[in-house]
Amino acid sequence: MNWTFLPLVFCVATASAQSIDYEWLNDPCSSQLNCDTGCTACNLPRNTSNLFTGTDVGWIGVDVCPHPYTVDDNTLFTYGWPSMADEDHAMVLSGIAFTPMHIDSLILRHRSMPDGPQRLRVRFGLNESMSTNEVADVAVPSAFGNTVLTDLGNVEAGEGMIYGFFSLLLQPYLGEGGAWELDGLRIVGTELATTAVPDLSLPDRIGTLPRYDALGRAIVDRPGMRFYLDGTKHVVLR
Repeated sequence: MNWTFLPLVFCVATASAQSIDYEWLNDPCSSQLNCDTGCTACNLPRNTSNLFTGTDVGWIGVDVCPHPYTVDDNTLFTYGWPSMADEDHAMVLSGIAFTPMHIDSLILRHRSMPDGPQRLRVRFGLNESMSTNEVADVAVPSAFGNTVLTDLGNVEAGEGMIYGFFSLLLQPYLGEGGAWELDGLRIVGTELATTAVPDLSLPDRIGTLPRYDALGRAIVDRPGMRFYLDGTKHVVLR
């Protein structure tokens, strides 16, 4: 996978960021893609942190076939995209954040065959599955190029949740049956700083706490006299 298209400024700015990378390598894993005319590819992402992870990719209504692009690296050839985007055709994945994360960017490396989809609709949602929130509708390049979307929001656990999650749907359309090729997908996030300090306010009424002597006996003061709760007494000169 070649991500060198990103400028140096971007690399420096996200040097401490975390990423979820889909590369479809020739590696064995628990979720794989394969086809009769192509090869086998791992359908799981490479996560740089256990706190920010992605799921395997789901394909709705289309055929997927990995083909070698470089050594050990595959491109996904996907077929069957409609002329108009609909709910019956999509590429779907989701991610989980166990700590609050800001989604800095989504980066796609893709292209279309001459009779393949000419446009791509991107839907992205926070803490919801199969989001209807459209964040982009872009042209698909005819040669491998990169589509970059930035500042997609904060992934945080909602009320009663132990983690936040996001959903991503890609819907190529406006083609004549040709392939949409996907070489890589990267999601970059930055952990949100936590600055809140719990309110340590004191109660309105504070009672006088009892005092104890070295033997653990509670002390009750009276003018000129000090009594212990066991009945003994001790004269105090004032």
